[in-house]
Amino acid sequence: MVLQQALRLAEWISTVSFAALFAAVLVYAASGFSFLASTLLGAASFVVLFLMRDTLLRAVTADIRKHHFDRAATRIVMDFVERLRVSFTVADLVDAARDCLEMRADASVLLIKSATWEIVYASPSTLSNDPGTLETLRRNFREWSEGFAFLSDDYGLHPSNVDCRGYLSVCKGYHLFVFSRSAGQAELEAFRLLHGELQLYFDRIITVARLYNIANLSKEWSLIAETQRSFLPKEMPKLAKLETAAYYRPLVNVSGDYYDVIPIDHRRTLLVVGDVSGKGLAAALIMGIIVNTIRVAPDKSDLPALVRGIDEAVRAMRFEDKYTVIFLGIVDTGEKVLRYVNASMSDPIVISQTALGAKPKKLESTMSLLGLLPLESDIPVEEVPLRTDDVILVASDGLLELENAAGEQLSESASFERLLQQSSKEPVDSIVEELAGFAYSFVEGRQLRDDITILAAKVGRLWD
Repeated sequence: MVLQQALRLAEWISTVSFAALFAAVLVYAASGFSFLASTLLGAASFVVLFLMRDTLLRAVTADIRKHHFDRAATRIVMDFVERLRVSFTVADLVDAARDCLEMRADASVLLIKSATWEIVYASPSTLSNDPGTLETLRRNFREWSEGFAFLSDDYGLHPSNVDCRGYLSVCKGYHLFVFSRSAGQAELEAFRLLHGELQLYFDRIITVARLYNIANLSKEWSLIAETQRSFLPKEMPKLAKLETAAYYRPLVNVSGDYYDVIPIDHRRTLLVVGDVSGKGLAAALIMGIIVNTIRVAPDKSDLPALVRGIDEAVRAMRFEDKYTVIFLGIVDTGEKVLRYVNASMSDPIVISQTALGAKPKKLESTMSLLGLLPLESDIPVEEVPLRTDDVILVASDGLLELENAAGEQLSESASFERLLQQSSKEPVDSIVEELAGFAYSFVEGRQLRDDITILAAKVGRLWD
Protein backbone atom coordinates (compact mmCIF):
# COMPACT_ATOMS: atom_id res chain seq x y z
CA MET A 1 0.00 0.00 0.00
CA VAL A 2 1.51 3.35 -1.02
CA LEU A 3 1.90 6.20 1.44
CA GLN A 4 -1.09 8.33 0.36
CA GLN A 5 -3.43 5.33 0.41
CA ALA A 6 -2.26 4.37 3.89
CA LEU A 7 -2.77 7.93 5.15
CA ARG A 8 -6.26 8.14 3.66
CA LEU A 9 -7.21 4.78 5.19
CA ALA A 10 -5.94 5.88 8.62
CA GLU A 11 -7.96 9.09 8.39
CA TRP A 12 -11.09 7.20 7.28
CA ILE A 13 -10.81 4.66 10.12
CA SER A 14 -10.26 7.41 12.71
CA THR A 15 -13.25 9.40 11.41
CA VAL A 16 -15.58 6.38 11.42
CA SER A 17 -14.42 5.41 14.92
CA PHE A 18 -14.95 8.97 16.16
CA ALA A 19 -18.45 9.08 14.68
CA ALA A 20 -19.38 5.69 16.17
CA LEU A 21 -18.16 6.60 19.66
CA PHE A 22 -19.89 9.97 19.55
CA ALA A 23 -23.15 8.38 18.44
CA ALA A 24 -22.90 5.88 21.31
CA VAL A 25 -22.42 8.70 23.81
CA LEU A 26 -25.46 10.54 22.43
CA VAL A 27 -27.65 7.44 22.68
CA TYR A 28 -26.50 6.85 26.25
CA ALA A 29 -27.09 10.51 27.22
CA ALA A 30 -30.57 10.60 25.69
CA SER A 31 -31.69 7.49 27.57
CA GLY A 32 -31.18 8.68 31.12
CA PHE A 33 -30.50 12.42 31.31
CA SER A 34 -32.45 15.65 30.95
CA PHE A 35 -32.23 17.62 27.70
CA LEU A 36 -29.78 20.17 29.21
CA ALA A 37 -27.59 17.46 30.75
CA SER A 38 -27.65 15.47 27.49
CA THR A 39 -26.61 18.56 25.54
CA LEU A 40 -23.74 19.37 27.89
CA LEU A 41 -22.56 15.76 27.96
CA GLY A 42 -22.75 15.57 24.17
CA ALA A 43 -20.76 18.78 23.72
CA ALA A 44 -18.10 17.73 26.22
CA SER A 45 -17.77 14.27 24.72
CA PHE A 46 -17.49 15.77 21.23
CA VAL A 47 -14.53 17.92 22.29
CA VAL A 48 -12.80 15.07 24.17
CA LEU A 49 -13.33 12.52 21.42
CA PHE A 50 -12.26 14.96 18.73
CA LEU A 51 -9.00 15.75 20.58
CA MET A 52 -8.36 12.05 21.15
CA ARG A 53 -9.01 11.30 17.49
CA ASP A 54 -6.72 14.14 16.37
CA THR A 55 -3.89 13.04 18.69
CA LEU A 56 -4.14 9.38 17.66
CA LEU A 57 -4.34 10.30 13.98
CA ARG A 58 -1.19 12.42 14.26
CA ALA A 59 0.67 9.55 15.94
CA VAL A 60 -0.52 6.98 13.41
CA THR A 61 0.31 9.32 10.51
CA ALA A 62 3.83 9.84 11.85
CA ASP A 63 4.33 6.07 12.22
CA ILE A 64 3.03 5.44 8.69
CA ARG A 65 5.33 8.08 7.21
CA LYS A 66 8.31 6.72 9.15
CA HIS A 67 7.55 3.17 8.02
CA HIS A 68 7.26 4.13 4.35
CA PHE A 69 10.21 6.52 4.32
CA ASP A 70 12.44 3.95 6.03
CA ARG A 71 12.19 1.65 3.03
CA ALA A 72 15.58 1.22 1.34
CA ALA A 73 14.63 2.74 -2.03
CA THR A 74 12.92 5.75 -0.43
CA ARG A 75 15.79 6.19 2.00
CA ILE A 76 18.25 6.43 -0.90
CA VAL A 77 16.24 9.24 -2.51
CA MET A 78 15.87 11.08 0.81
CA ASP A 79 19.59 10.76 1.56
CA PHE A 80 20.25 12.36 -1.84
CA VAL A 81 17.85 15.16 -0.85
CA GLU A 82 19.75 15.69 2.42
CA ARG A 83 23.06 15.94 0.56
CA LEU A 84 21.57 18.48 -1.84
CA ARG A 85 20.65 20.73 1.09
CA VAL A 86 24.34 21.37 1.78
CA SER A 87 25.49 21.45 -1.87
CA PHE A 88 26.67 24.71 -3.40
CA THR A 89 28.56 23.65 -6.52
CA VAL A 90 28.10 21.22 -9.42
CA ALA A 91 30.95 19.18 -7.89
CA ASP A 92 28.89 18.83 -4.69
CA LEU A 93 25.92 17.56 -6.72
CA VAL A 94 28.09 15.07 -8.58
CA ASP A 95 29.59 13.78 -5.32
CA ALA A 96 26.10 13.37 -3.85
CA ALA A 97 24.89 11.52 -6.96
CA ARG A 98 27.86 9.16 -6.87
CA ASP A 99 27.57 8.40 -3.16
CA CYS A 100 23.77 8.11 -2.89
CA LEU A 101 22.58 7.02 -6.34
CA GLU A 102 25.38 5.30 -8.26
CA MET A 103 26.96 3.36 -5.40
CA ARG A 104 23.82 2.47 -3.42
CA ALA A 105 21.15 2.17 -6.12
CA ASP A 106 23.34 1.14 -9.09
CA ALA A 107 21.89 4.16 -10.89
CA SER A 108 23.07 5.98 -14.00
CA VAL A 109 22.90 9.76 -13.78
CA LEU A 110 22.82 12.41 -16.51
CA LEU A 111 22.93 16.17 -15.87
CA ILE A 112 22.34 18.25 -18.99
CA LYS A 113 22.07 21.97 -19.69
CA SER A 114 18.60 22.49 -21.10
CA ALA A 115 19.43 25.31 -23.53
CA THR A 116 22.37 23.68 -25.31
CA TRP A 117 21.82 20.02 -24.39
CA GLU A 118 25.43 19.98 -23.22
CA ILE A 119 26.33 17.16 -20.84
CA VAL A 120 27.48 18.52 -17.49
CA TYR A 121 27.90 15.09 -15.92
CA ALA A 122 27.34 11.50 -17.04
CA SER A 123 27.83 8.37 -14.95
CA PRO A 124 30.56 6.05 -16.22
CA SER A 125 28.02 3.57 -17.62
CA THR A 126 27.07 2.38 -21.07
CA LEU A 127 23.53 3.75 -20.75
CA SER A 128 24.56 7.30 -19.82
CA ASN A 129 27.09 7.51 -22.64
CA ASP A 130 25.06 5.88 -25.42
CA PRO A 131 24.45 8.42 -28.25
CA GLY A 132 21.14 6.74 -29.07
CA THR A 133 19.90 7.20 -25.51
CA LEU A 134 20.93 10.87 -25.49
CA GLU A 135 19.15 11.49 -28.79
CA THR A 136 15.95 9.82 -27.54
CA LEU A 137 15.98 11.88 -24.35
CA ARG A 138 16.61 15.08 -26.32
CA ARG A 139 13.71 14.34 -28.65
CA ASN A 140 11.32 13.46 -25.83
CA PHE A 141 12.20 16.00 -23.15
CA ARG A 142 14.20 18.97 -24.45
CA GLU A 143 11.11 21.18 -24.68
CA TRP A 144 10.25 20.61 -21.03
CA SER A 145 10.74 23.74 -18.93
CA GLU A 146 9.86 22.72 -15.34
CA GLY A 147 8.63 19.66 -13.45
CA PHE A 148 9.46 16.04 -12.67
CA ALA A 149 8.28 12.82 -14.29
CA PHE A 150 9.06 9.12 -14.57
CA LEU A 151 10.77 7.27 -17.41
CA SER A 152 9.56 4.20 -19.27
CA ASP A 153 11.75 1.41 -20.66
CA ASP A 154 11.96 3.19 -24.03
CA TYR A 155 12.92 6.49 -22.28
CA GLY A 156 9.56 8.11 -22.76
CA LEU A 157 7.01 9.13 -20.13
CA HIS A 158 5.78 6.57 -17.62
CA PRO A 159 2.44 7.19 -15.86
CA SER A 160 3.81 6.71 -12.32
CA ASN A 161 6.88 5.59 -10.43
CA VAL A 162 5.49 2.04 -10.21
CA ASP A 163 7.56 -0.18 -12.57
CA CYS A 164 9.33 2.88 -14.00
CA ARG A 165 12.84 2.82 -15.52
CA GLY A 166 13.89 5.99 -13.70
CA TYR A 167 12.93 9.62 -13.22
CA LEU A 168 13.83 13.12 -14.36
CA SER A 169 13.66 16.60 -12.85
CA VAL A 170 13.72 19.73 -15.01
CA CYS A 171 14.35 23.06 -13.29
CA LYS A 172 16.35 26.29 -13.58
CA GLY A 173 17.78 25.40 -16.99
CA TYR A 174 18.95 21.86 -16.20
CA HIS A 175 17.66 18.35 -16.96
CA LEU A 176 18.59 15.69 -14.38
CA PHE A 177 17.94 12.08 -15.47
CA VAL A 178 18.32 9.16 -13.05
CA PHE A 179 18.00 5.61 -14.42
CA SER A 180 17.36 3.08 -11.66
CA ARG A 181 14.92 0.20 -11.27
CA SER A 182 14.74 0.89 -7.53
CA ALA A 183 12.86 4.12 -8.29
CA GLY A 184 9.70 2.04 -8.68
CA GLN A 185 9.96 0.98 -5.02
CA ALA A 186 10.31 4.50 -3.58
CA GLU A 187 7.45 6.65 -2.31
CA LEU A 188 6.03 9.27 -4.68
CA GLU A 189 6.36 11.94 -1.97
CA ALA A 190 10.15 11.47 -1.97
CA PHE A 191 10.35 12.54 -5.64
CA ARG A 192 8.29 15.67 -4.93
CA LEU A 193 10.71 16.58 -2.14
CA LEU A 194 13.68 15.87 -4.43
CA HIS A 195 12.36 18.15 -7.16
CA GLY A 196 11.77 20.96 -4.66
CA GLU A 197 15.27 20.59 -3.22
CA LEU A 198 16.80 20.63 -6.72
CA GLN A 199 15.11 23.97 -7.37
CA LEU A 200 16.67 25.42 -4.21
CA TYR A 201 20.07 23.91 -5.11
CA PHE A 202 20.14 25.45 -8.59
CA ASP A 203 19.14 28.81 -7.09
CA ARG A 204 22.19 28.58 -4.85
CA ILE A 205 24.71 27.71 -7.57
CA ILE A 206 23.32 30.48 -9.81
CA THR A 207 23.83 32.95 -6.95
CA VAL A 208 27.41 31.80 -6.32
CA ALA A 209 28.23 31.78 -10.04
CA ARG A 210 26.91 35.32 -10.47
CA LEU A 211 29.17 36.65 -7.73
CA TYR A 212 32.24 34.80 -9.03
CA ASN A 213 31.62 35.92 -12.61
CA ILE A 214 31.35 39.56 -11.61
CA ALA A 215 34.57 39.29 -9.61
CA ASN A 216 36.53 37.43 -12.27
CA LEU A 217 35.31 39.19 -15.40
CA SER A 218 34.86 42.80 -14.37
CA LYS A 219 37.11 43.22 -11.33
CA GLU A 220 34.72 46.01 -10.39
CA TRP A 221 34.08 45.78 -6.68
CA SER A 222 31.24 48.25 -7.03
CA LEU A 223 29.37 45.65 -9.11
CA ILE A 224 30.00 43.01 -6.47
CA ALA A 225 28.69 45.40 -3.83
CA GLU A 226 25.61 46.08 -5.95
CA THR A 227 24.96 42.36 -6.28
CA GLN A 228 25.49 41.89 -2.56
CA ARG A 229 23.03 44.66 -1.75
CA SER A 230 20.42 42.82 -3.81
CA PHE A 231 20.37 40.22 -1.03
CA LEU A 232 19.25 42.86 1.47
CA PRO A 233 15.67 44.15 1.73
CA LYS A 234 14.92 46.84 -0.85
CA GLU A 235 12.34 48.28 1.56
CA MET A 236 10.93 47.37 4.93
CA PRO A 237 7.73 45.27 4.82
CA LYS A 238 4.44 46.78 5.97
CA LEU A 239 3.54 44.93 9.16
CA ALA A 240 0.61 45.05 11.54
CA LYS A 241 1.63 46.16 15.04
CA LEU A 242 5.34 46.32 14.14
CA GLU A 243 7.40 49.07 12.52
CA THR A 244 10.95 48.40 11.31
CA ALA A 245 13.85 50.47 9.98
CA ALA A 246 17.48 49.77 9.13
CA TYR A 247 20.80 51.52 8.54
CA TYR A 248 23.55 49.83 6.52
CA ARG A 249 27.01 51.28 5.83
CA PRO A 250 29.84 49.02 4.62
CA LEU A 251 33.35 50.16 5.50
CA VAL A 252 34.40 49.31 1.93
CA ASN A 253 32.25 48.40 -1.06
CA VAL A 254 31.87 44.76 -0.01
CA SER A 255 30.64 43.97 3.50
CA GLY A 256 30.21 40.95 5.73
CA ASP A 257 27.20 42.47 7.50
CA TYR A 258 23.65 41.47 6.59
CA TYR A 259 20.11 41.94 7.86
CA ASP A 260 16.57 40.96 6.92
CA VAL A 261 12.96 41.34 8.04
CA ILE A 262 10.76 38.42 6.96
CA PRO A 263 7.02 38.20 7.73
CA ILE A 264 6.10 34.62 8.72
CA ASP A 265 2.35 35.15 9.11
CA HIS A 266 -0.02 37.92 10.18
CA ARG A 267 1.40 38.04 13.72
CA ARG A 268 4.97 36.67 13.54
CA THR A 269 7.99 38.38 11.96
CA LEU A 270 11.58 37.12 11.75
CA LEU A 271 14.34 39.65 12.44
CA VAL A 272 17.85 38.80 11.22
CA VAL A 273 21.15 40.59 11.77
CA GLY A 274 24.53 38.97 11.25
CA ASP A 275 28.19 39.54 10.49
CA VAL A 276 30.53 37.27 8.52
CA SER A 277 34.17 37.25 9.54
CA GLY A 278 36.52 39.19 7.29
CA LYS A 279 35.86 41.28 4.21
CA GLY A 280 36.06 40.84 0.45
CA LEU A 281 34.61 38.32 -1.96
CA ALA A 282 34.64 35.35 0.45
CA ALA A 283 32.61 37.27 3.05
CA ALA A 284 30.23 38.47 0.32
CA LEU A 285 29.69 34.92 -0.93
CA ILE A 286 28.96 33.56 2.54
CA MET A 287 26.68 36.50 3.32
CA GLY A 288 24.64 35.76 0.17
CA ILE A 289 24.45 32.05 0.97
CA ILE A 290 23.27 32.73 4.54
CA VAL A 291 20.53 35.12 3.45
CA ASN A 292 19.40 32.66 0.77
CA THR A 293 19.42 29.77 3.27
CA ILE A 294 17.11 31.71 5.60
CA ARG A 295 14.75 32.88 2.87
CA VAL A 296 14.22 29.41 1.36
CA ALA A 297 13.84 27.64 4.73
CA PRO A 298 10.50 25.79 4.74
CA ASP A 299 9.71 26.72 8.37
CA LYS A 300 11.12 30.09 9.37
CA SER A 301 9.54 29.79 12.82
CA ASP A 302 11.85 26.87 13.69
CA LEU A 303 14.86 28.78 15.03
CA PRO A 304 17.01 25.70 15.87
CA ALA A 305 16.50 24.39 12.31
CA LEU A 306 17.50 27.79 10.89
CA VAL A 307 20.65 27.79 13.02
CA ARG A 308 21.63 24.29 11.85
CA GLY A 309 20.91 25.18 8.23
CA ILE A 310 23.10 28.30 8.41
CA ASP A 311 25.91 26.38 10.12
CA GLU A 312 25.81 23.67 7.43
CA ALA A 313 25.73 26.27 4.65
CA VAL A 314 28.82 28.10 5.95
CA ARG A 315 30.73 24.84 6.47
CA ALA A 316 29.82 23.65 2.97
CA MET A 317 31.66 26.64 1.46
CA ARG A 318 34.88 25.11 2.85
CA PHE A 319 36.58 28.34 3.89
CA GLU A 320 38.85 27.49 6.81
CA ASP A 321 38.63 30.85 8.58
CA LYS A 322 35.06 31.96 7.83
CA TYR A 323 32.18 32.00 10.29
CA THR A 324 29.22 34.16 11.18
CA VAL A 325 27.72 35.64 14.29
CA ILE A 326 23.98 36.14 14.01
CA PHE A 327 20.83 37.16 15.86
CA LEU A 328 17.56 35.47 14.86
CA GLY A 329 14.46 36.78 16.61
CA ILE A 330 10.76 36.13 16.07
CA VAL A 331 8.47 38.94 17.15
CA ASP A 332 5.07 37.41 17.96
CA THR A 333 2.54 40.21 18.45
CA GLY A 334 -0.19 37.62 19.11
CA GLU A 335 1.53 36.00 22.08
CA LYS A 336 3.34 39.28 22.91
CA VAL A 337 6.80 37.74 23.09
CA LEU A 338 10.18 37.82 21.37
CA ARG A 339 11.76 34.38 20.86
CA TYR A 340 15.39 34.50 19.85
CA VAL A 341 18.73 32.81 19.36
CA ASN A 342 21.83 34.96 19.74
CA ALA A 343 24.89 33.27 18.26
CA SER A 344 27.61 35.54 19.68
CA MET A 345 26.14 38.73 18.18
CA SER A 346 26.87 41.96 20.04
CA ASP A 347 24.12 42.14 22.65
CA PRO A 348 20.80 43.28 21.13
CA ILE A 349 18.67 45.51 23.34
CA VAL A 350 14.96 45.61 24.17
CA ILE A 351 13.87 49.03 25.45
CA SER A 352 10.61 49.02 27.43
CA GLN A 353 8.60 52.00 28.62
CA THR A 354 7.99 51.80 32.36
CA ALA A 355 6.62 54.13 35.02
CA LEU A 356 10.22 55.12 35.79
CA GLY A 357 11.05 55.80 32.14
CA ALA A 358 12.63 53.80 29.34
CA LYS A 359 14.45 50.69 30.59
CA PRO A 360 16.98 48.92 28.28
CA LYS A 361 17.50 45.16 28.65
CA LYS A 362 20.40 43.35 26.93
CA LEU A 363 19.82 40.01 25.20
CA GLU A 364 23.11 38.25 25.85
CA SER A 365 24.62 35.56 23.63
CA THR A 366 22.95 32.16 23.93
CA MET A 367 25.43 30.08 21.88
CA SER A 368 28.72 30.13 19.99
CA LEU A 369 29.30 31.43 16.46
CA LEU A 370 28.25 29.38 13.41
CA GLY A 371 30.29 27.64 10.72
CA LEU A 372 33.48 27.02 12.67
CA LEU A 373 32.86 25.34 16.03
CA PRO A 374 30.76 22.19 16.62
CA LEU A 375 27.13 22.97 17.40
CA GLU A 376 25.55 22.01 20.68
CA SER A 377 23.08 19.11 20.50
CA ASP A 378 20.28 21.39 21.73
CA ILE A 379 19.96 24.89 20.34
CA PRO A 380 18.68 27.13 23.17
CA VAL A 381 15.80 29.46 22.30
CA GLU A 382 15.21 32.27 24.76
CA GLU A 383 12.01 34.29 25.21
CA VAL A 384 11.23 37.75 26.59
CA PRO A 385 7.81 39.40 26.95
CA LEU A 386 6.91 42.37 24.77
CA ARG A 387 4.78 45.40 25.58
CA THR A 388 3.26 48.16 23.50
CA ASP A 389 5.96 50.64 22.31
CA ASP A 390 8.85 48.30 23.12
CA VAL A 391 11.86 48.85 20.85
CA ILE A 392 14.09 45.99 19.70
CA LEU A 393 17.53 47.19 18.64
CA VAL A 394 20.09 44.93 16.96
CA ALA A 395 23.40 46.37 15.74
CA SER A 396 26.69 44.98 14.51
CA ASP A 397 29.89 45.36 16.52
CA GLY A 398 30.89 48.08 14.04
CA LEU A 399 28.53 50.35 15.96
CA LEU A 400 28.62 49.03 19.52
CA GLU A 401 32.41 48.67 19.72
CA LEU A 402 33.24 52.14 18.42
CA GLU A 403 35.68 54.01 20.69
CA ASN A 404 36.04 57.73 21.31
CA ALA A 405 39.31 59.57 21.76
CA ALA A 406 39.42 58.57 25.44
CA GLY A 407 39.15 54.87 24.56
CA GLU A 408 35.59 54.57 25.87
CA GLN A 409 33.40 52.07 24.01
CA LEU A 410 30.12 53.38 22.63
CA SER A 411 27.96 50.61 24.12
CA GLU A 412 29.38 51.33 27.60
CA SER A 413 29.00 55.09 27.48
CA ALA A 414 26.41 56.97 29.53
CA SER A 415 25.58 59.15 26.53
CA PHE A 416 24.59 56.06 24.54
CA GLU A 417 22.21 54.90 27.27
CA ARG A 418 20.68 58.38 27.49
CA LEU A 419 20.17 58.40 23.72
CA LEU A 420 18.40 55.03 23.88
CA GLN A 421 16.07 56.25 26.60
CA GLN A 422 15.22 59.47 24.82
CA SER A 423 14.92 58.21 21.24
CA SER A 424 12.88 55.09 22.13
CA LYS A 425 9.75 57.25 22.32
CA GLU A 426 10.18 58.41 18.72
CA PRO A 427 9.20 56.67 15.44
CA VAL A 428 11.51 53.81 14.50
CA ASP A 429 13.01 55.67 11.50
CA SER A 430 14.08 58.50 13.79
CA ILE A 431 15.63 56.04 16.26
CA VAL A 432 17.87 54.56 13.56
CA GLU A 433 18.84 57.97 12.16
CA GLU A 434 19.78 59.31 15.58
CA LEU A 435 21.86 56.24 16.40
CA ALA A 436 23.77 56.50 13.13
CA GLY A 437 24.38 60.21 13.65
CA PHE A 438 25.49 59.60 17.23
CA ALA A 439 28.06 57.05 16.03
CA TYR A 440 29.84 59.59 13.84
CA SER A 441 29.85 62.25 16.52
CA PHE A 442 31.08 59.75 19.13
CA VAL A 443 34.31 58.98 17.22
CA GLU A 444 34.96 62.72 16.89
CA GLY A 445 36.00 62.68 13.24
CA ARG A 446 38.24 59.62 13.42
CA GLN A 447 38.00 57.03 10.66
CA LEU A 448 35.63 54.11 11.18
CA ARG A 449 37.18 50.63 11.31
CA ASP A 450 34.23 48.35 10.54
CA ASP A 451 30.88 48.06 8.80
CA ILE A 452 27.88 49.50 10.63
CA THR A 453 24.48 47.82 10.49
CA ILE A 454 21.48 48.78 12.63
CA LEU A 455 18.06 47.13 12.64
CA ALA A 456 15.30 48.50 14.86
CA ALA A 457 11.74 47.31 15.38
CA LYS A 458 9.07 49.09 17.39
CA VAL A 459 6.03 47.23 18.71
CA GLY A 460 2.63 48.81 18.10
CA ARG A 461 -0.52 48.61 20.23
CA LEU A 462 -0.77 44.97 21.33
CA TRP A 463 -4.18 45.17 23.01
CA ASP A 464 -6.28 46.26 20.02
